[in-house]
Amino acid sequence: MKKISISLACLFFSLSLFAQTQADSLLTTQEISFRDSIAAINQSNENLQLLQETYNIATDFFGNKEYAPAIESYSEVLDIDSLYVNAFYNRAVCYKELNRFDEAIADMAQVFVLDSTNVDALFQKATYFSLNKQTQEAKSGFQEINQIFPSNAKAFYQLGVLQYLDKEYQKAIDSYSQAIKIDGQYTYAYNDRASSYRALENYSSAILDYNKAISIDPQSFLYNNLGSALKRSGDIDGALVAYSKAITNDSGYEIAFNNRGSMYFEAKDYDKAISDFNKAIDINPNYSLALVNRAAVLQLQKKYTVALVDLNKAIELNISNGIAYLNRGISREMLRDVDGACEDWQKASDLGVSKGREYYINNCE
Repeated sequence: MKKISISLACLFFSLSLFAQTQADSLLTTQEISFRDSIAAINQSNENLQLLQETYNIATDFFGNKEYAPAIESYSEVLDIDSLYVNAFYNRAVCYKELNRFDEAIADMAQVFVLDSTNVDALFQKATYFSLNKQTQEAKSGFQEINQIFPSNAKAFYQLGVLQYLDKEYQKAIDSYSQAIKIDGQYTYAYNDRASSYRALENYSSAILDYNKAISIDPQSFLYNNLGSALKRSGDIDGALVAYSKAITNDSGYEIAFNNRGSMYFEAKDYDKAISDFNKAIDINPNYSLALVNRAAVLQLQKKYTVALVDLNKAIELNISNGIAYLNRGISREMLRDVDGACEDWQKASDLGVSKGREYYINNCE
């Protein structure tokens, strides 16, 4: 029975195969081709639907900042369609958000391979190099954009930023100038070029650029920067006016209050100085520099205990502030804490404050 059963099975299989062959043989070549085309279209539609559904799932994860599952879904999209540019781009952004910069850079590079008009992919790739502290690669990336897309002002600007941070001030000036040549209303390029001029002590050029930036967009930080350049150029009155305009423009701008207070302090107008320092600290209680400055006024007013409170907090906020240690040493000495004073002056000296060494030698050795 077993053998018969096998034979019958074989017979049924053969008949089934024969029947299929017979059915195909009844179709013309054109009809077979049409049938196969319909099947291919149906399969393509199924793939397209799956692709869209998977991409939508990835996009939902992305929108909810669930970057890891978004990456998995975008990868599934690319398994279906390896040329899906948006999936590469969005997956790169997800990698960046997870600080997986090598993978983010690779995906952005692939975007540009697939779409050589996508300047944003090159820009993001260079930016990711910068975020990953690969400064030279970032510079090369922005330079590549400048060569391929020479009218892209933003790439010249970002190159200038990296050069400024590396203290390549003249190169930064050249890059900012290119950005300004392309876009004459580029506020930040004027501001940063001014800061580069200021670093080179070319204050007249810095003042011109800060004023130009203000004429385009009068923001508080621009007035503050102008005040700094004017102060260094020796124009004290002009600096006070600039800092005051920064404050008028933004009454919550603690940096301008501190800077104006410092100028009042240098002019020995201590009441106005401490008023500005108080305001800066009211705005930002953890503003270490303003705490040190207010303590300096309090010391002149012989309020050493109160000054000590400010200096303790300033050092707690920034343990590398040599001036804070120097001044705390003065308050401690006046409060008869000689050992504490000597310890602070030694610390100030270690942090590069020459006055700390001087105080230590004269009072502690």
